[in-house]
Amino acid sequence: MKLAELKSDFHNLIDQVENPDILEQFYDALSNSIKPGNSLWSSLTPEQQQDVLTAYEESEDESNLVPLSVIKSKFKI
Repeated sequence: MKLAELKSDFHNLIDQVENPDILEQFYDALSNSIKPGNSLWSSLTPEQQQDVLTAYEESEDESNLVPLSVIKSKFKI
């Protein structure tokens, strides 16, 4: 996917989200990821880092995965 297309698709996706909490989470994540010398990982608390690592480990077992269609219906994306 070309950069212009990716940006356009990202903008369209943002326009579809009506939940301000979700938008704020994406905003914070993206803002933190582009700050020089600041990684998203280092901005997480130790508990949040452990939660990410645990989720990654659990994702290795396919029975723990949730189909995209279920997530889309839950968040009405």
